[in-house]
Amino acid sequence: MMSYNNMKNSAQPDTVEMTGLVAMKIIKHCQEESQAADVQGILLGMMNMSNKRLEVTNCYPVPRHNDDDESEESDYNYMMMKHLRNVNVDQLHVGWYQCSPFGSSLNKLESVDLQHMNQNAVEESVVIMYDPVRTQRGFLSLKAYRLTNTALALCKEGEYTSETLQKHNMSFDKFFEEIPVVIKNSTLTNLLLCEMQKNLAPDEGKQFLDMGTITSLEKSAYNLTKCVEEATRWAHYQRNLMAKQQQVQRENASRVARGEPPLTEDEVNKIVRPVAPLQRLEASLNYSQTLNYCQQSSSFATENMAKLFTARALQPNQYLGKTDPKQK
Repeated sequence: MMSYNNMKNSAQPDTVEMTGLVAMKIIKHCQEESQAADVQGILLGMMNMSNKRLEVTNCYPVPRHNDDDESEESDYNYMMMKHLRNVNVDQLHVGWYQCSPFGSSLNKLESVDLQHMNQNAVEESVVIMYDPVRTQRGFLSLKAYRLTNTALALCKEGEYTSETLQKHNMSFDKFFEEIPVVIKNSTLTNLLLCEMQKNLAPDEGKQFLDMGTITSLEKSAYNLTKCVEEATRWAHYQRNLMAKQQQVQRENASRVARGEPPLTEDEVNKIVRPVAPLQRLEASLNYSQTLNYCQQSSSFATENMAKLFTARALQPNQYLGKTDPKQK
């Protein structure tokens, strides 16, 4: 018989396959909500165990709600599932999606908690992050993520102390793992797209050398600066904490030398303020978000540099301050 660990690993998808309908519905929902970061929806589909492929066949949006409207959200989900069942549409919950401008919504406590709840309920559950900023620049950004087994074990334990992080060998880059996304359409849909492409006017191609990504690069660099400032404050706090801990150790050593009892726990807490578990988790997620912004800035800069050198090669020599040697 298959062991529990083997069954658990077999339910983890290696690829996420979605239809063009799902991709268009996600993009349409995020665009209609002004690309806000709190735009969310539910993914429906099934898990193909033979090739470990998660097939996302449909989705529906979730309206914005307050924290006190949990009953309304449950009623809404029940109503949507009922309607989908009536029209014979896949109603198996396989994850959720969220709008994530500049990739800012992934490494947050809310995203970690929600994905942890989903993966506990449905093992193959994934979260799809849609970046509208990168999509507007001509690069469709639909990325699927899952919590790693290490992050799941850490969330299940519920303690984010330094001892727990060391026990699970946890680091800032081990929270989420990316799953490849494949968009697949039916044969009839592909034929329709081919016919529509023939009727479209020919593109002059001028936008391929557009340097409009500079605004995105500035925004990404600004967000990166904020994350670095937060990381610097956390490092400064850690240095002060270490200095106070050394002060307590010296005080206890001097007390023992004088034959006095060491400081009590209450006295130590007055000198050294204990670190809140969630504060340590937020610091780790901030490091992960810093890495994400670094990768985005590198991507934007690479695109602009390639366009710059391409545009320079296409310009005549007289625009570059050079003369053609053949004209002499």
